[in-house]
Parts: sequence; structure tokens; C-alpha cells
Amino acid sequence: MRPILFSIGSIQLLAAPLFAGLAAMASARYLHRYRAHAELDSDSFWTLMVPLAVGTIAGGLLLYFFAYGGGPAKNWALMLERRRFVGGAFYGDLTGATLTAWAVWRLKGLPFRRVADLIGGAAPLGLAVMRLGCFQHGCCFGTPTDAAWAVAFDDPRSAIKGSLLGVPIHPLQLYEAVAAGLIFAAVHFGVFPRVRDGRLPAGASFLAFIVLYAVARFGLDFLRASDPGIIRPFGLTTAQAIALASIATAAYLWKDWADRDARRR
Repeated sequence: MRPILFSIGSIQLLAAPLFAGLAAMASARYLHRYRAHAELDSDSFWTLMVPLAVGTIAGGLLLYFFAYGGGPAKNWALMLERRRFVGGAFYGDLTGATLTAWAVWRLKGLPFRRVADLIGGAAPLGLAVMRLGCFQHGCCFGTPTDAAWAVAFDDPRSAIKGSLLGVPIHPLQLYEAVAAGLIFAAVHFGVFPRVRDGRLPAGASFLAFIVLYAVARFGLDFLRASDPGIIRPFGLTTAQAIALASIATAAYLWKDWADRDARRR
């Protein structure tokens, strides 16, 4: 794997930021392509996109700062030492994007549930691309295995350090990339068309993504050897705890939105 894709003199092209950019472009393209579902014209689209980009990045950084890397104290000390902060968490990205969409709905009157439907397609699409970058970089790595498809990271510049460097491990990043791709296909081709033609209520694509990703992430995290986070109820990882909470939240929102729709009829 190649954490540094290539170098020209002192300039290095790192895999992680490149794929992060490609993931953002894929998600933005999806949002733009289907913006009519959320009743967004060109002006309202950019009214949403700018704060959405900021909220997504901020959410990922904040969740990592408070729940990963040893917690706030260690992250703060490391940030002061290095004069920069490196880290991110997908559930933070997703939460930041969702809360930003909700805030824009409150302030500008954009249809939140329809915007959320777009997030339900854009998020797994972007994640599938992002995890390919994680595979190159070596972060989000799996546990040791003797499976025929195991991979070994031997570049000391990768995110894998210490005893796992050079050890065959699960290519967990690729597992999640495939899972994200399948979730995207299920949401975009299975749920979203039914939302658009009225067979399912607005917001169903978003909730379907939330539940499908939570199930996938909960299972895959049993094979994860990278940072489990500091919130670990019953020995679960932080992401597994969030996954369970997100399923409960999705169930509540489904009922709440159904009740609201029934009262409008």
C-alpha cells in the first residue's frame, strides 16, 4: 500500500487527503445531480453546500478529538506539540452534515427530510471512495488473520505502527468500502426511487442508510484493530455504541415522521 502516492522533490502527494477530496467530490456531485428532490435551485444548493461542507469536516474532527486518540487531553497536548491536528471519524462527519442540514432548514426553510434523503445516498458513496484512501494510508486497519486474502502493511510511513507492521491482517478498509458500495446501491436503487414517487415518505432513504450502515459498522468493528475510541460500553467500540444509538434514533424518527405525516392528511 502507498501512503505517499508519489513525490516530486520535497512535494509529496499523500493518499489520505487525495481520496478525501475525491470522496467529497463524489458526494457533492450526487447532491447536485439530485438536488431537485430537495427542491433546491442553484442558489439554494450553494446556500446548503457551503455550511454542509464546513459542518461535515467539523463534525469529523470534533468526534475524533473527544472520543478517539486517547481523548481530549491527549489530543490537545499532541496538537500543541505538532501545531496541527490530524484525525477524523465518519460518524462525526455524518452527524455534522445532518445537524448542518437541520440548522439550514430551520434558518432558511429548506426541506430537511428531503435534504436528508440526499445525504442518505451521498454519504455511502463518499465513504466507499474514502475507505480506498484509508487502505492506501493504512488507517482503520483490521485484526491479524491467516485468511488467503490477508494483506500486510510494511511501509513504516503508513498509519500501522509497532507489532502489526508487516503482519497479515484483515483488509478491513476494503470490507467497509464494499459494504458502503452495497449500501449505496440498496439506498439509491431500492429506496430512493420509492421516496421520489411517493411510495415511501420523505426521509426514508436517509433512515435506510443510517440503519444499514449501523448494522455493517457494528459487525465490521469486531475485526477492527485500530483505535476503538474511549467510549466503550460493555466492551464495544465507540463506533459500535454510536451504531446502536443511531438505530434507536432512526426507529424514533421513522415513527415521529409517520405520525407527523398522518396528522397532515
